Amino acid sequence: AGKNDIAGEMKIEAYNAILSAMDNEKKWQDALSLVNMMKESKKIHPRPNISTYHNVLSVLVSSKKVDRAKDLLLSLPKQGINPSMYSYEIVLPALMQNDHRGKNWRQAVELLKSMVENRVPIPIEMYNRVISSCSKARKTNEAMSVFALMKEQKMKPDTVTYNSLISACANDGLARDALRLLEKCKEEEGFGPDVITYTNTIRACAKSKMSTKALQLLDDAKKAGISLDAFIYTAVINVCAKDRKWRMSLDLLKDMKKNNVIANQHTYSAVINALGNCGEWERAVEMLNQMKEKGMQINVITYNSAIAAIAKASRRSMHDESSSNTEELWKRALDVLDEMKSDRLWPDKYSYSSAISCCASAARYREAIDLIRVMQNGPAKIRPNKIAYTGAITACARAGEWEHALELFNEMQDDHIRYDVFVYNALISSFTNGGKPDMAFGMWHEMCSKPRGIQPDVITLTNVVASLERAKGKDNLSKMDSVFQDAVERQIILPDDSMDTMWEIDLSGMSLPVARAACRYIMQRLFQVTSECQDLMLITGVGKNHLNQGIDVITDGDSKRSNTALREYVREILRQDFDPPLYSSIPNNAAGIVQVNKDIIEQWMEKQR
Repeated sequence: AGKNDIAGEMKIEAYNAILSAMDNEKKWQDALSLVNMMKESKKIHPRPNISTYHNVLSVLVSSKKVDRAKDLLLSLPKQGINPSMYSYEIVLPALMQNDHRGKNWRQAVELLKSMVENRVPIPIEMYNRVISSCSKARKTNEAMSVFALMKEQKMKPDTVTYNSLISACANDGLARDALRLLEKCKEEEGFGPDVITYTNTIRACAKSKMSTKALQLLDDAKKAGISLDAFIYTAVINVCAKDRKWRMSLDLLKDMKKNNVIANQHTYSAVINALGNCGEWERAVEMLNQMKEKGMQINVITYNSAIAAIAKASRRSMHDESSSNTEELWKRALDVLDEMKSDRLWPDKYSYSSAISCCASAARYREAIDLIRVMQNGPAKIRPNKIAYTGAITACARAGEWEHALELFNEMQDDHIRYDVFVYNALISSFTNGGKPDMAFGMWHEMCSKPRGIQPDVITLTNVVASLERAKGKDNLSKMDSVFQDAVERQIILPDDSMDTMWEIDLSGMSLPVARAACRYIMQRLFQVTSECQDLMLITGVGKNHLNQGIDVITDGDSKRSNTALREYVREILRQDFDPPLYSSIPNNAAGIVQVNKDIIEQWMEKQR
């Protein structure tokens, strides 16, 4: 019997040596075939032992068949083989290797639970790896479950554990949970938070825009004597960017210099992003130049932040009558695009879309269309998207180039890009500015005729009414009235909950053409539904408070009208559009109200009858 045992041991060692050789040649299929023969033909082959399975697991892992290795490992207890810590150390690290997005988190958790079931001691490093995998996969609840499992198994966490847990909270924007874990880490004996702990906690504050808290955490890290690095500062600057605190981001850059912390390209990119979010384009471009002077690598995202800053500034400039920067801004945006190409960085959809937005603000429709053509002729990844097309159509609209706008609108359909209300509004604005009221009217009815399609909104109404009102003539006024009535029925304008009574109506905030249509609608409705008159109160507010809610509409050079206060315009319309004229007054105690007395309304109604 002794001789047979020795022979059996020698025989199994020979089999294991063969399997080990297969590892070098990655013959995983042969390895599985051999171990299956050993299991099924016990009289001919020796029974596989734990070393046999370790060799097979190694072959599978080296052959990049990690899923098969995991399944084999989990099946061992059913075959009467008790896996050891070494068994799991073969497979689990292989699951984690190059898994930057944590796609194997589920298998990692499954193996960890298997270790608990099989009473295999789990080292802290293995717990931390699994928590990190859950963190990368944005599975915060699962990461916390692994942390709870650690406590059940009486395993003491360490700083790395807390860093991974807080990183999971940061990835999901769970600031409160991150802050709670930071406090727990501070309470632990034998270790405490490090710069990574604070950095991850600050990252968690970004989604909630907690810039004040982020600054406090940075100050806490300083007071704790933690050596600061560029990453913790960059994390704080990113929170400032989210919270639109661009001055704070520049102050942090100065603080880095004061504390001898060297800013890297990520830091500068974060500052440029903060400036971009607030439209501080000159400072953003200055930062871009500083990066070049320092020889830092600038990526597409950083360039995009700078162009986004210019785009936001151009939109602001477009609405600021005193500003003359619009012309300069679109040129600067195109310059930055050229700089990207000079640096061998190819603009993406966001680069082109932001540049097109700048062109739209300046009504540079030719340049916007040129950029669309570059995108159309480029690789698939830069093909124009909805934002780019909408920007280009808006550029045409502001220039009154309705034919080019319609062409781009049709090209969107050819590119299988779904329209939305913003695209329709941009196109209708091109008809308005291009003097095509019938086309604007037709587009309104096209939108209204599709119950499940894109529905018009108040901007659509503003542009269509402006187009019809500007065209003049009874036919166009009649169309304007029908459009306004449609809008009321759809609750786009004068919704039921906005009027206390039929005799007190709020017109404040309406554009002048819409206010005109509203006055005409109100009087017709009063005539149709009531016979007992009251004083009519129209709330207009005081001053030039009417809003241009559409894509900027060309005013035909009528600066007098564009500077007219809504209150005075409504009084003019009441005299001009009605026969007999509806003369009005301003109550002594209510400067923002236009009042039409009861007897004047009765006279008008009598003539209508």
